[in-house]
This record gives sequence, C-alpha cells and structure tokens, in this order.
Amino acid sequence: MHRLQPHTLIGLFTLLTLVLAGAAVGRIIGLTAGEGAYLTALLLAFMGWIAGRKRTGKHR
Repeated sequence: MHRLQPHTLIGLFTLLTLVLAGAAVGRIIGLTAGEGAYLTALLLAFMGWIAGRKRTGKHR
C-alpha cells in the first residue's frame, strides 16, 4: 500500500484550511459558506494554473 508523504499531508491540510478560511470570509462579506468555499477553490485553481504555465515556460 502506498503511504502519503508528510509534505503531501501538509499540502492537503493547507488547501483544506484555505478553503475553510475562504468560506468564513465569504460569510463575513455576505455570501453563503458554500459560495465562499467555491470562490476560494476557484481562485486557488487559477493560481495553480498560472504557476504551472510559468513553471513550464508556456507563456508568451
């Protein structure tokens, strides 16, 4: 069985924490918790996409 490495678990914990923090901030600004979590996950995915493009050199 393949075990998760400690850095993988730390990364997953960080992502979960960021999404939950986004849900809390969303509630503060008047969104539902689900909308806040969704927007945070969307923003994190976009930032990952940008970082991946820069890392592989596929930008103009």
